Formats: sequence, structure tokens, C-alpha cells
Amino acid sequence: MEAKRPDAWFTYLCLITGNLNGVFSGARLLISYRALELGGDGTAVGLITAAYSLLPLVVALPIGRAADGRHIGRMIRLGSGLTVAALVVTGASENILSLVVGSVLLGLGQVLTAVSAQGFIPSKSCPAEYDRRFAGLALAISLGQAVGIPVAGSLASVPSLFGHRTSLPLLAMAALIAGSTILAYSKNLNAGPRADPREAVHRQSALAMLMTPGMRPAIFSSLIVLASVDLMTAYLPVFGEQYRYPIEVVTLILTARSASSVVSRFFLTRLLKAVPRRLLLTSATLCSSLPIALVPAFPNPLAVVALLIVAGFFWGIGQPMTMTWVATLVAPSNRGSALSLRLTGNRLGQVFIPMVTGTLAGSAGVGSVFVITSLLLAGAGISTLHSLKGPP
Repeated sequence: MEAKRPDAWFTYLCLITGNLNGVFSGARLLISYRALELGGDGTAVGLITAAYSLLPLVVALPIGRAADGRHIGRMIRLGSGLTVAALVVTGASENILSLVVGSVLLGLGQVLTAVSAQGFIPSKSCPAEYDRRFAGLALAISLGQAVGIPVAGSLASVPSLFGHRTSLPLLAMAALIAGSTILAYSKNLNAGPRADPREAVHRQSALAMLMTPGMRPAIFSSLIVLASVDLMTAYLPVFGEQYRYPIEVVTLILTARSASSVVSRFFLTRLLKAVPRRLLLTSATLCSSLPIALVPAFPNPLAVVALLIVAGFFWGIGQPMTMTWVATLVAPSNRGSALSLRLTGNRLGQVFIPMVTGTLAGSAGVGSVFVITSLLLAGAGISTLHSLKGPP
């Protein structure tokens, strides 16, 4: 029994992270529907989606520096508390502005929990364990998403006593996170060994890390995959409204996408033994480009679910592998900061890409979102293929 105790922290981390990400995914789906309930359109959804990433774009790097120190446990607890506040604000919202505020709080809670969760792995693991543990963490995220989205959709289908069909599920999720935050106070989730003070002299600036060979393509690949997932979550409800999909159908499609990511992450360590790392990293973006481009051409729900299952499988590969890629490009004293730099890139994409696609969705139609997403995925795939001359 004692031999397994060192992994207890990882079990707690996966439980908390899976729970939080299930709520994040379900809440973002519900926020899109809340915006439509309040009279918003594709442009409003784009604004709310961008707001989710705006504050994290500014604070991710300082949070990453804290993750290189002794504050990881506090960060995951604070992130849980902010998530509760965000869900209460959005669940009680009566206008688009309050949804924007709630989305900002939700994004800040998410970046705090993401940076701390990822920071625990290099803090308490050796590099040889990175692939396995980042894949395990990503698997927990996908499992949370696969549960969170259908639960949120099911609750939203129930007639509500609160005036809006999205109020009950948002407030229920706030209660869930409030009740489960106690897990974050486990002694297993204290920081790892205190860093050697001599390593402080080796700390790199954000610019120096960004100029490290391979860092920019890794961040670009990561941000495009995450932005693509976000755009599908935010705009599939709009697409569904256009083609008269019931909310249950949209929920099923997004759940199938999440489930396919669960499958690829579950088998990732085996895939790494059978397929070169370079090809797996490239497939995350290049192989998901065509399915996304075909969605507006084949709006039948059965076709859409099949296309998103294919895309979701490859997206499931991309996130854990870019975490390992980024973490191994820098010295141990900079790994938390490098992972936060990756998250900053993710948020940069999540701010500006939805703003552009939201504008186009309002003028050229929601189908343009899928076309732009496809082009970005293809560009990221080509960038990754060009960058990796050998294993990263």
C-alpha cells in the first residue's frame, strides 16, 4: 500500500480536474444558449467566448511563475472558488453584459486550475513520466467533458422555475463545484519539493522561452486545437438553431466529440509506441482539418456527429502531447512558466479567433466559422510538420 502513496496526489488531481472541466464545458454550452435566450446572435456568442479568455491572457504568465514556486495548491483552490462565483453570475444573468462578466470569471477560474494542474506534473514527476501523466490528466479532462456536456444539456431540457431553462443547470453546477472543492484541500495536493535557489539564475523571460527552437510551433498547434474545440462548443448551438436541431441533438454531437477524445487519450501511450511522435503531433491538426471543413456542406446531424468524432479523436492527441513538447524544451526551473506560456498562447487564440469568427458569423453565416477553423488547423499541421525534424 505504501508503495502506491506517491501517486495519490495524481489521483486527487485527476478527480478535481475532471470535475472542473466537466463544469467548464457544460457551462460554456449553456452560456451560448443563455445568450440566445436573451436575444443575442452569433456576434454576441463570439464576444462572450472571447471574454472567457481575455483576463487569462494577461495573468497566465504570472500564474505560471507561481507554479514554479510553492503556490500550486492555493491556485487550484482559488480557481475552484472563482468558478463557483462565475456560475452564480451567469445563472442569474438577465443581459449580455452580465454573461460577459460571468464568462471572464469562468475563464480566470479555468486558467488558475489549468496552470496549477499542469504545474503539479513537472513538479512531482520525472521527464520519463510526462507523456503518461499528461495523457492521464488530459483523459480526466475529456471524461469530465463527456459527462458535463450531456448532463448540462439534459438539465437545460427540463422546464425551469427560474424563468430561463439554463438557470437551473448553471446554479446546480455551482453547487457541485462548491461541494467538491474540499478535495482541493487534501494534503496530497501540496506543492512539490522546494526548488533549489541556485536554479533561479536559470529562469528565462517569456521572450527567451518563446525564442527557444520548437516553442512557437508547439504553442501554435496547441492554441489552434483548443480554439477549434471552443469554437465547436460555442457555435454548434448556433449552427443547430439554424438547422433546427433540438438541444438534445447538439448535446449528443458534442458528447460524441468529447468521447472520441477520451478514446485517443486512453490509447495515447500505446499510439506513441506504434507511431512516430512527429506524425502524431501533426495529425492533431492536419487530420482534423478536413472533417471540420465538411460540416457546413453536410448539415445532416448524422453526418455532423461522424465528422466531429473524427476531429475529436485527433484533438484528443494534440493537447497532452503539446504539454510534453513544451515542458521538455526548457530547464526544470522554467517548466511551470513554459506551460503557462503555452496557455497564454491558447488564450490569445481564444480571444482573437472567436472575435473574427463571430464577426463573420454575423455577416457570412455560421458556416464560415467551420471553414476558418479548418484553414487554421491545416496551417498548424503544416507548421508542426515543418518544425519537427526529429522527435521533439
